[in-house]
Amino acid sequence: MTTTETRTVKILRTEVKAQKEQITGLMMRINSLADEISGLQSDIERFKGNVAADVKYLTGRVDQ
Repeated sequence: MTTTETRTVKILRTEVKAQKEQITGLMMRINSLADEISGLQSDIERFKGNVAADVKYLTGRVDQ
């Protein structure tokens, strides 16, 4: 290999290493966001249930 090819290979290896680290970080962030979304979905379902119970209670009180 020529000196230019060797330098190019070193640069590319460095870039690939940096990209691997960046991808790992992004994958961790995606997993974190997926967990957060799951928690938010649970919170929304619980909120819907609470609102439905409140509406049922209030409707019952108005009807009396």
